Amino acid sequence: MIDASSSQSELYDLVRLTLRLSRRFLSALDEPLEAALGLNTKELLVLAAIMDGADTPGSVAGRQRLPAPTVTRIVTKLVGQGLVERVTDPGDLRRQRLRLTSLGEATRSRTRATAQDIVDAHFGALPAEHVGAALAALRALEADLKPAPTTKETLA
Repeated sequence: MIDASSSQSELYDLVRLTLRLSRRFLSALDEPLEAALGLNTKELLVLAAIMDGADTPGSVAGRQRLPAPTVTRIVTKLVGQGLVERVTDPGDLRRQRLRLTSLGEATRSRTRATAQDIVDAHFGALPAEHVGAALAALRALEADLKPAPTTKETLA
């Protein structure tokens, strides 16, 4: 059995290591993705969220845990590049919905292949058993970190 102080220390070490690895992964991906696609990782996250059904800036911000002003700035850039369009919601003329254009869909499709090539080039030598074990552990942690449903959600 692990005592409380040891458990707290391990939890802190887990957070520090995860942040360090996250910075390393982003560093490996960001410049090559921007060079290949003209979009950085945050812009690609916004594009992915829209493709996955987040159709308002607020829902994109919530899904990707990005500040709303950042999402607004990124959406404006993506609209300017012809990747996303803003469509007025016929049920509420004050609200604009977001959707990918055909160019946005094509870009999003190219992203996965490009990112996979970059990941393979930087991290392809990692032992498969370590990658599998880390992935399983991170998925379990992610599931443990999901907030409990609110009363309103459980009644729906």
